[in-house]
Amino acid sequence: MKEVVGLISDIFTIAASTIVIYLFFTQKDKIISAINVLLNYSFNLTINELRYKLERLNDYNANEKEHLPIILNILSDIQGQLKGNNILKKQFIEIIVKIQEYIDAPKTLTEPRKRTLVSELREALRGVDISNYKKITN
Repeated sequence: MKEVVGLISDIFTIAASTIVIYLFFTQKDKIISAINVLLNYSFNLTINELRYKLERLNDYNANEKEHLPIILNILSDIQGQLKGNNILKKQFIEIIVKIQEYIDAPKTLTEPRKRTLVSELREALRGVDISNYKKITN
């Protein structure tokens, strides 16, 4: 009985593998499109998370002592996301370095510098959005 069940299982495995291979070769463009949609969704999710963190930074003032640790934690999160994404890491290297400088020397972070950093990040993210849109439409 076990041998029959094993044989049937093997036959179904071979059949399923054959179907998958067939579909891969006949529907390759659709499969690639589906994978690209998932990758773009993931990338856009990361950008939206970064935008949300930028908005959170606006809620805090770097000149207030009790806000500074919160700001540094948010900046650390942003830096981690940028460094963890190979595409963003290459494009945002200067901003990653600036964030690290503020993390290493928090007393140098003032409200005007924080606002400058937030504006730079926001504009850089817009540029990434536009280039991503161009890739999708081409």
